[in-house]
Amino acid sequence: MDSFTLSVLFPVKNLEHEVSAILRQTAEQTRAVETEFLVVDMGSRDKTVWEALRAMKELGLAGSVIQSGEGTVARALNTALVRAGGTYLSFVFARRLYSGLLEPYCEAALTAGADIVFGTAGEPFGKEGTAMPGSACLQGILEDKLVVDISAILLRRGFLEQRRISFADSCEFGYAEEFLLRCFCAAECAVRVDVPLRRDTTYELRRGPQKAVGAAVFQRMEALLRAMEYIESRLPGDRRVSALLRERRLPQALMWCVDLLLREGNGYGAVQGMIKVSGYRRFLKCGAATPFELKKRIRLWKNLPWMYKPRRPQS
Repeated sequence: MDSFTLSVLFPVKNLEHEVSAILRQTAEQTRAVETEFLVVDMGSRDKTVWEALRAMKELGLAGSVIQSGEGTVARALNTALVRAGGTYLSFVFARRLYSGLLEPYCEAALTAGADIVFGTAGEPFGKEGTAMPGSACLQGILEDKLVVDISAILLRRGFLEQRRISFADSCEFGYAEEFLLRCFCAAECAVRVDVPLRRDTTYELRRGPQKAVGAAVFQRMEALLRAMEYIESRLPGDRRVSALLRERRLPQALMWCVDLLLREGNGYGAVQGMIKVSGYRRFLKCGAATPFELKKRIRLWKNLPWMYKPRRPQS
């Protein structure tokens, strides 16, 4: 029998000044829920582990601080997944903090027996509180009608175990996107809760990127290709989802990679060369599922790259 209703998974690295406040902010959301906190340290060189232990003792939180060593966030989350004992799981990321979600999420999950509970900052999708098949949500996600944040979801642990869904250990870019697409594809019961997604920026980590990304950014493409293979094997007759993946999501992701590489100061020729060597140029093709604005960006990049201006990242 599960000891907790909820397990909160929190990957950390060099957060000695933030970890205590983030744990306190998250604990305030779970006062009415039996919760364990699994803080996974990824080789911090400061006092993060000590501060996390001190805060958990001071706040009287159940759970543990796990040292997974140097590695990706995906690997740290998999370490926590193995240790989690809650009926449901949620994730905390220092750069994207939300408030007021976890208790209503747990209530909705227990009422509906949901595999996934989520909120969305976009336009309403489906009727709130009503169970939907995950595949219906998947199409909404791929159409950009349904904006789901991994920092604002709840998952049934038994569902993940039954479907053998976890994070790609070595992936730094796109691991969350791949994980969410797999989850929604496989979920039989997904519930959208009508709770406003309010970012709590008071305690969010505000550091900029620590190093240039370079060609590693194309890991997002590999993550999407793995997700596409998984989805098309589970939904072989869904031509709409397949078209959205091939004609919308993959081109969007590749142009996101282009934008990031250009913002880092790489030349247009260098970025074109990276795409060619990686074999991803074939994804710069438009189809019926490609939005008009994306078509314009792709055509400009392919024909007049020196005229192309990279988009700024969304916060």
